[in-house]
This record gives sequence, structure tokens and C-alpha cells, in this order.
Amino acid sequence: MQVAAGPVTKTIAAINIALAVLVLIPGLYAPVTVAGALIPARFSLGDGVFGDVGYMLPVWLTPLSSAFLHGGIMHVALNMLMLLMVGANLERVLGSKSFAILYGAGIICAAIAEIAAHPQSPMPVVGASGAISALFAAHMQLFPHNRPKDWGRVSGKLVHAAQLLAAWVAFNLILGFVGPGIGVNIAIWAHIGGFIAGLALTWPLLNWRYRKA
Repeated sequence: MQVAAGPVTKTIAAINIALAVLVLIPGLYAPVTVAGALIPARFSLGDGVFGDVGYMLPVWLTPLSSAFLHGGIMHVALNMLMLLMVGANLERVLGSKSFAILYGAGIICAAIAEIAAHPQSPMPVVGASGAISALFAAHMQLFPHNRPKDWGRVSGKLVHAAQLLAAWVAFNLILGFVGPGIGVNIAIWAHIGGFIAGLALTWPLLNWRYRKA
């Protein structure tokens, strides 16, 4: 049965698409991206390294703003397709509040991981894929292909999470190796950071929702 996307999923998708269309206006893409992108070097070296660029958002806002900017129509289209694919089921199960918390945690953890991995990088990082990685982690845990089994005294949920993380790290390392060869730069550590947030928060958020009910 097809599940309709919930209000938070729809709102996130609408904001991303609206901004992607806005920056198609000639002359807007570069300044908007520079203003709102996550630039790791701003956190470690400060804004002085970029000279006098007066239109940058405050650095502490850029983890959030960068998650709503994209590198082109194909980038935003792919991310929004993935958001809608997993978001509908997740928002239905977790509830809108928990879903929003999960998405926000994915944004923050993705940014932390990217900054930690490349603290002096001047390259702008944009895209929702770190947050969507958190949704993928939650979806894979809540809707597994096979019921996870315990390994001795280790719970099946923990084993499943470890397996998912190992597979996700391997997949992203491959993407990071292949991507530059085809002209695509992928923020793999943002993906991994977001995924870890999803692994850590899925069951606590689910329990929180139903304890409140």
C-alpha cells in the first residue's frame, strides 16, 4: 500500500525544491551557495581566511542552511526522491515530531563529521544527503529484510545496527573513491555522520513517541 508523505516530509521537500528553483535565477547560485554552504575551514580558521565576504551567514547557521541547498537540479531531485521514498513510512511510524528531530539530528551529526574529517577544507558542502542518511538508517532498522537475531548476549538490534554501519561505511568509501573519477565530489563523512545519528536515535525516538501516547 502506498503511504502518503506526512507534513514534515512535504515541508522539507518543498523548501528544498523552492530554493533549488530560486538559485536558477542568473547570478544567484554562487552568492547563495557561498553564503549558506557548510565550509569546514570557517569553523577551524575563522572567516578572515576568506577575506571580506560580507554576505556569509553566521557560521553556526551553516550546518542547517547547507542542508537545504544543492549543487543543481539533478542533485536536489535525487535527494528529494530518496526523502519521499523513506520519509512517508518513517513519519507515519515515528510521528511528525520525532521525524523532525531525527532529520535535524542527521543534519547536525553530518556537519560535525564533515568538519572533523576535513577541518581546514575551504570547499563548500551542500545537500540534504547527510540528513537523509539518518532516515535511511532508521528505515533499515524499522523495516529490515530479515528479523535480526541475537549473537549470544548481544541483542539482535545492536548486531543489526553494527552490520548496517559497516555496510554504509564501505559503500560510502567506495563512492568517495569512484566519485572524483566521474567528476562528482561526495561528502562521504557527512553521509556517515548522519547515518550514525539515525542508528543511535531510531529506537529511543520510537519509544518516546509511544510512551507519550
